Amino acid sequence: MGRPESDDPDDEANERSELIPILDKDSQCDHIAEMTLSDDSPTELEPHMTLFSTVLFAVGQAIGSGIFVSPNEVIKQVGSPGMALVIWVASGLISMCGALSFSELGTLIRRSGGEYQYIRAAYGKLAAFLYMWVCGVLRNSMGCAVIALTSSSYLAAIFMSTEHAYFLITKKAGAAVAIAIIIAVNSYSTKYGVRMVNLFCVLKLAALFVLILLGVWKLCEGETENIGVGFRDSEMNPAVWTTAFFAALWSYSGWNCVNVMSGEIKNPKKNLPRALVISQLVLISLFLLANIAYCSILTLADLNDEAAIALTVGKKMFGRFGGSWGRFGEVFFGVSVAISSFGALSSSLIVCSRLPFIAAQEGMFPKCVALVQTRTGTPIVGLLYIGIMSFLCVWPTNIPELIGYVGFLSWFWWGLCFLAVPLLRWKMPDCPRQFKVCVAVPIVAFLSTVYLVVGPFFVDFWPSVSWVLLTLLGVPIYYGYVDDENTCTRWMDKIASILGKLLKAEL
Repeated sequence: MGRPESDDPDDEANERSELIPILDKDSQCDHIAEMTLSDDSPTELEPHMTLFSTVLFAVGQAIGSGIFVSPNEVIKQVGSPGMALVIWVASGLISMCGALSFSELGTLIRRSGGEYQYIRAAYGKLAAFLYMWVCGVLRNSMGCAVIALTSSSYLAAIFMSTEHAYFLITKKAGAAVAIAIIIAVNSYSTKYGVRMVNLFCVLKLAALFVLILLGVWKLCEGETENIGVGFRDSEMNPAVWTTAFFAALWSYSGWNCVNVMSGEIKNPKKNLPRALVISQLVLISLFLLANIAYCSILTLADLNDEAAIALTVGKKMFGRFGGSWGRFGEVFFGVSVAISSFGALSSSLIVCSRLPFIAAQEGMFPKCVALVQTRTGTPIVGLLYIGIMSFLCVWPTNIPELIGYVGFLSWFWWGLCFLAVPLLRWKMPDCPRQFKVCVAVPIVAFLSTVYLVVGPFFVDFWPSVSWVLLTLLGVPIYYGYVDDENTCTRWMDKIASILGKLLKAEL
């Protein structure tokens, strides 16, 4: 929230020092220094994540719902296995450019908050609030809802047909229960939440390796007719490809989440860029091999028609040994997908709870959201907030459409972050940087983002316009709320006091 008016020249000078885009370069560098970890910074969560934990965190965030729901959506949009593999490789390279760009920003601005902190440093408070207004309130909640629905859908599909009368309500209830369990675990302890992410990451990697080995087995038998379709009947409209890119990029989206946790990573100047590069190399390799396996085992009709493609893979490959083995294959991959998605949901909720917490510390969100539980050090209100919002977003059940919305919003703001890399270099050439990426990398990432954001306007115009209008709606809210704290300080302090006593938390 904005500061009350003051006649003190020192206060006015301090306020001007926050307006980075219009200041001299020395003042900008000083402000960035204030945004790194220091003794007088707002309350920081304890650094507890090693390089290994950080890599597993990023890989665990990516290998979740995406690799088990995106491949068939990519095939539907591009029309052929060959073009689908091109989309997956290109998506991995775009994500790699994004990860490298974020690693420079993450080591320059080391406060937890990720994109929020980068946008504020490069473009000012209004842009940072608009990011938090759209992404902190809606995008992150929709993303968590997609993951929760995927987990519960695959688990429910083991026991009942997707056409069953109670399948829909079972799926919704399962997603709500998954969200509640993860919120409860992370409310008890942040460290237990990270350990749960690490455990599920190991389990899901094992399931993915089994899928890849089944694909290798299929190819070694000389059965290449499915993947041999190549590029036949490929969709050649670049605007349509954007939908396929969003589906594939959804699977890679863990690369940005580590930066949000940068304040909780041990030795972030070294471990953050290393973790991002290592995790992306692992993901590109695994996702490419997994899609080759899908395209080898399943026909084009299977990929276009089946919603739970992992169950179909298990039934087809293990079914060769007899009917009971086919059922085993369905259960194995169904449970694996549910566990994989549950682990990704855990890491997503951990990350998403930090954004409103950090924004509240800096006056962008209600003060009560910055409450930290005294016993565990968990940002309890931020965690409960994102949990409730995710629960509300569970009820829309069109997963591909939600993925498209999340992709559009994410890459719009990520594009501004990529542009911030050369922008901050120009404004602050002498500011120390532990990691410095080649300037061509963020430029390539930004140009890719322009294509991804403009394309949907040619395919699905009105939803894209609605998100732009919703973002602009945050402008009057910013000037009426954030920039004028006298209008809401009294009731906000009262709510913060009540919640602090109820949850045993403090600012």
